[in-house]
Amino acid sequence: MVLNKKDHSWRSLQQDAQLTKVRCKGLLSKFFVLIAVSSLCVIAFRWCAYCHKPLLCPQPLRRITFISDGVLSENWLKRCVSIPLGKNLMRIDLGCIKTQLEACSQVASAIITRQFPDTLVIEIKEFKPVAKLFVSTQGKRCVRLISAEGRLFTPIAYTKHGIKTLPTLSDVTIQLIQEGKILKFDRIYALLVALMRQYPDVYATIVQISLKNFDPLLEEKWLQVDLRTSHNQHLIFNCTHIDVQMRKLKGVLYALTPQQRSQLLRVDLSLTNPIVEFK
Repeated sequence: MVLNKKDHSWRSLQQDAQLTKVRCKGLLSKFFVLIAVSSLCVIAFRWCAYCHKPLLCPQPLRRITFISDGVLSENWLKRCVSIPLGKNLMRIDLGCIKTQLEACSQVASAIITRQFPDTLVIEIKEFKPVAKLFVSTQGKRCVRLISAEGRLFTPIAYTKHGIKTLPTLSDVTIQLIQEGKILKFDRIYALLVALMRQYPDVYATIVQISLKNFDPLLEEKWLQVDLRTSHNQHLIFNCTHIDVQMRKLKGVLYALTPQQRSQLLRVDLSLTNPIVEFK
């Protein structure tokens, strides 16, 4: 059987044309479906934007959320800085508020953020007092608190009882204070922490910390502190090799009888061989 080449070519052209039509219809269907889906997405997005417009756009300030890790309260915040309610949230100068808050010596840092649509969040961290210092200002005796970092600050919102329970720093010269901080106070704080952890009963009796022989500008051996207890006993430490001196204190206390402890006057742990004096 002989094939008709002419008829075979014609039938092939017809089939190709039909296939092309089918493909075009398929592409048109997909195109229209894509347009329909895109249109629905655009409509849905505009509807959501319309419904949530108050949440997306900044509104007048209605709420102030104040967070502090210390004793300062919202009443203090109102006295310290004026933030008018009703002002556009985006027009509030966060940097200015931060500067005003951190001007307070008790505030270590302040973070101010906008919480849309209408809330301002103010979070501050305070210096925590570990001791107090009495100073003379314009002929008046005033108290300053001292943080673990050695920062001096004026107490706000602290009770008289709370301040009274803090040990008093004495024999503090002007040379020891630079830029509102006591030099190398972190050494003293490390000593207090070690004493509090290992001998909490002894730490609880500390009422005064004398810095008479504490000179951070000289050698390490001059970082001496005299801790006076409520029983008028003196514990003398050097703020170096604290662990070694804690072991010496353990040995001294272990060797003394209860009666001898009550008669104890002075223990110098800064020396290689501790010196113990009695009343």
